[in-house]
Amino acid sequence: MADIPNNWISRNPLIKTGSMPVSGYSSVFSILLRSRGLDTAEKIRTFLEPSIKSLHNPFLIPGMEKGIERLKEAISSKQKIMLFADYDADGVISAALAHNFLRVLGIDAGIYIPDRIEEGYDLSMEFIRKSAGKTDLIICVDCGTNNFDSQEYIRNNKDGPDVIACDHHNPTFNNQSDNNKYIIINPKMPGSKYPFKDLSAGGVTFKFVKAALRSLEDSQKKFFNSNYLNSLLDLVAVSTIADIMPLIGENRILTKIGLEKIQKTSNVGLKALIDIAIPEGGIIGEYDIGYNIAPRLNAAGRVGNAINSFKLLSNAEADNIKTAKDLDSSNSTRRELQRAVIDDIEEKYDFNKIISRDRIFIARSNDWSEGVLGIAASGIVKKYNLPAILFRERNGIIKGSGRSIPGFDLHGSLLQLKDYFIKFGGHKMACGISMDPDNFNEFYLEMNSLAKKKISYSDLIKKYKYDIELDFRDINIRLLDDLELLRPYGEGNPDPVFITGDCKVINKRKLKDGKHIKMSLENNGKRCEGLIFNISVTQKKILKNKKIINILYSLKLNVWNNNESIQIMIKDIF
Repeated sequence: MADIPNNWISRNPLIKTGSMPVSGYSSVFSILLRSRGLDTAEKIRTFLEPSIKSLHNPFLIPGMEKGIERLKEAISSKQKIMLFADYDADGVISAALAHNFLRVLGIDAGIYIPDRIEEGYDLSMEFIRKSAGKTDLIICVDCGTNNFDSQEYIRNNKDGPDVIACDHHNPTFNNQSDNNKYIIINPKMPGSKYPFKDLSAGGVTFKFVKAALRSLEDSQKKFFNSNYLNSLLDLVAVSTIADIMPLIGENRILTKIGLEKIQKTSNVGLKALIDIAIPEGGIIGEYDIGYNIAPRLNAAGRVGNAINSFKLLSNAEADNIKTAKDLDSSNSTRRELQRAVIDDIEEKYDFNKIISRDRIFIARSNDWSEGVLGIAASGIVKKYNLPAILFRERNGIIKGSGRSIPGFDLHGSLLQLKDYFIKFGGHKMACGISMDPDNFNEFYLEMNSLAKKKISYSDLIKKYKYDIELDFRDINIRLLDDLELLRPYGEGNPDPVFITGDCKVINKRKLKDGKHIKMSLENNGKRCEGLIFNISVTQKKILKNKKIINILYSLKLNVWNNNESIQIMIKDIF
């Protein structure tokens, strides 16, 4: 292709189409493997054939040994154990994993999931004080790394409960877990020698269960069948995809095997949710988890209390079908609330001015539902490619949730402004904040100033990364079969994207009120069917004025009435 738009970027410009093929694979697939750093037979085998045997020793995770010893003490002494979980899908799944493990041992652990709006994120001092005298050990999941006041209280209060925190969030400061009363099990802790740092909380909790099972007495191990750990991987896969963890390394192993398990899951609650969320059935893939299963598990914590999601996955609910339907209803409510926030924002704000003036969108309104601020911010980021932080004031405190774009470290920027916050946390692409209302205006000005320094106008132009330039003659069923070997796709292992130049538009027609376009294209004598979803004004003009176009796309295999056809899913044209 002679000219490529500046916003079409090669994932690996050093990889050329004429590269030597990898033995046993087509030339196109060989290039894809090399572009993802898979340039040796061993790397290729490990990636394409992930094995549970390749998982790292769980005792390498900081805090694991101490945590297991404390759990064994609680089990042997028949102490009272309480599970405390975050209210999102990852937290709920982590709690279900721990709860189900303890239940097999005959331990009826309590469960507490805080209300997102009334209580907020993390293990609080108030909950710890309420637990004193009632609970000997709190196992908190998907939280507990950065709640420094609570940690200090636990470590200095001999009469209070002990805590084991199975978490995966970045330590905000140089916190330590060298106290036996508050033990943090987190692969990201300072000095960690664990080889893979990006596990979900569900992944960390799975490792905790695995280490605990390995450490049990023989008389206790007999309660678990030989397939017990493998049977947990369906939930671990859901947690990993739901929390948008990179699908490489251990996460690829856990997710790929977990997706195989989910097809015939033994978790009756998860099965009920699948039947509601994916009524058409078929093979359940990463898209189904990310867009159908995870949103329903998250919805309970956004518009109500996440305990329903926990009960479903821990098989603690007698009527799983009703609970799954309730989650489906909550998700519909969530969508309505999210749409209301975005509609209100787009009515009030001129994003052309914001993009040129501020480089970041920061706004607050007491009309917005606090439970959907994060996903509404995601909607703004997706549509405008602009970092966004949305706030609402409640009970004298402003709470906000933000999402970012590639290249702008949201958490790192907020860390520079930490003195404004009561509490904050997150990672490069997402954050949660609470602050005194009196600090908002100064925070707004300083965050805008930071964004202007770190984000250029060109950073806000939507970028498309592609893998290879293809000729239509390269596209065939064998290539689609090879691409399936790369699944599951997601963060860190994206769906392959291709470009093809000089495509003749043979015909085109509108679908669904003109928002989508279906067309027949020809390149080098071969025709392919293409689809553009949610076509932009610019793309409409190009199709109106040009008969020859260049396309950026992914490939999809359509199966209809037992007939297979290849569909080109067009992302951009010029």
